[in-house]
Amino acid sequence: MSSPFQKGFIEKSPIDKKLVGKQNRLPEELKAKILAAPEDSPLNDNHTEDPKKIIGEQTYEFEQDEPSGNYVAGLSFDIDKSSQPSDTDDRLVITPKQKKKMEKNKVMNKNFIDQYEKMTIKKDSVSGGKNFYSIKK
Repeated sequence: MSSPFQKGFIEKSPIDKKLVGKQNRLPEELKAKILAAPEDSPLNDNHTEDPKKIIGEQTYEFEQDEPSGNYVAGLSFDIDKSSQPSDTDDRLVITPKQKKKMEKNKVMNKNFIDQYEKMTIKKDSVSGGKNFYSIKK
């Protein structure tokens, strides 16, 4: 997947072509600034960190996200710290299919995960200062 800040995108962008015409070249110093995203930027986060193990007590009540239809809960990696969304920047996301399966298997009760068996989760994305994780098999 290429970044929208890469050279080819900037030089071949329809908007760039329309605004600048065939002479669509950005000054080299501007290109260098655009391409030089800091190493710790979420734009460079490829989410290759190791999976983590959690239990149900490390999550808070799941609420449905309207645009996606997925369910999102607060997540704490420390069993002694609060997983309430106001207290943590980490979130666990499950799909409606996963939620149904968890309810059927009596793993989930009233939008709470009710189990002590460890689940493996992996970071999927970073958005709005929040880290989003999903359950991995």
